[in-house]
Amino acid sequence: MQQFVTHKVDPEYPDAARQANIQGIVVLDALIGPDGVVEDLRPLSGPDVLAPAAVDAVKWWRFQPYRVNGEPVEVETTLAVEFRPSP
Repeated sequence: MQQFVTHKVDPEYPDAARQANIQGIVVLDALIGPDGVVEDLRPLSGPDVLAPAAVDAVKWWRFQPYRVNGEPVEVETTLAVEFRPSP
């Protein structure tokens, strides 16, 4: 579904995680509505301290509707959000 993203908000790297040099990928289970709006998110894996920031960002993402037989449908997918220190 990441190729269907029409609006993406980057997560804010939590200061505590940055200072502790915690980085990684947060994988989220996402339910995307027929209108392309994120309806539900649940962290599946990744550093616990980074999961809330990933959820807070992805809830603002928007997607092109996923279509089946030409009709927009609700879709469940996984999304990955990477956190790494800026150079």
